[in-house]
Amino acid sequence: MSTLDTSVTGLAPPRTVRSEVLPVVRQQVSALEPTLARICSYHLGLIDERGEPISAASGKMTRAALMMVTAEGLGLRANDVLLPAAALELLHNSTLIHDDIIDADDLRRGRPAAWKVFGAGLAILAGDAVQNLSIEIVVNDPGAGRAEIASAFAEATRLVLAGQSRELTVRLGPDTGIAEYERIVEEKTSALLECALVTPALRAGKADHVVAALRGAGRHLGLAFQISNDVEDIWGDPAVTGKPVRGDVERRNPTFPVLAAMATESPVSARLRELWDSGGTSPAQVQEMADLTEETGGRDTADKLSRGHLDSALEHLGRAGLTPAATAELTALFHRIVRRTA
Repeated sequence: MSTLDTSVTGLAPPRTVRSEVLPVVRQQVSALEPTLARICSYHLGLIDERGEPISAASGKMTRAALMMVTAEGLGLRANDVLLPAAALELLHNSTLIHDDIIDADDLRRGRPAAWKVFGAGLAILAGDAVQNLSIEIVVNDPGAGRAEIASAFAEATRLVLAGQSRELTVRLGPDTGIAEYERIVEEKTSALLECALVTPALRAGKADHVVAALRGAGRHLGLAFQISNDVEDIWGDPAVTGKPVRGDVERRNPTFPVLAAMATESPVSARLRELWDSGGTSPAQVQEMADLTEETGGRDTADKLSRGHLDSALEHLGRAGLTPAATAELTALFHRIVRRTA
């Protein structure tokens, strides 16, 4: 189960979000201890393996885009949430650095992951440093609602760590797997999206029902994305995802299509469970598990549920009272995140 990263999909953030946030991110990272700053800068696509600057940094800054468009929809300027937007991008990237180590993924955004270049030990420290830096930024931000925003960031960090721990320790099976899966996704993926959408409301001092609507939108958006991402891991195009297909199947990371397939009762699902429990990782075994998952309807079930969560995310968004222009822009962004379409 991968953490949300739309950086290699060709998704462009609205307007100039990236050009506004990237200088802040670059400035904040440069203040870290030099070795950690280099690793983080490499991971962010600011430099290459030799430390030479790269003209076009990777990463589309989706969370920053969500936050800044929401801010404008609530009557703020995008600049009013510039610091927390940068902080959230840093927090997200700390999870990606750690995820690559935990999952033993060699590639991130189409090039060697930070831990493959600098070693796992230093990469862990770099991820920790970026995570701490994100909290420092929001704690020191002089804008309105600072305490509430810092609390939201701390809660999001706590949930991400809890979800990561749960993913590694809870055995997901056909009986309880889907419920546990949703809990993990809400912690690992939805928490940061909720933070992106809620932060502007906290800055603007909006009523609880607005915060609740935006939180619900983020929760369902995370579920919609993660389920769609799980489908993509098995049947997607590596040129789009930046990673080899079926990595989660090979590592036995339970994803929604597989869990849905295992929950059915048929000779096909029984064969899938047998292969899954065998631990075999040959290309033929991994391919057979993917084929069996599709044959039992796991792929179709996942697609339908992802669409349902996307619809729910948009329903919650509609209750937040944003301007029509912001609602339309966020609607398009939600679709691009989940479906990689406009």
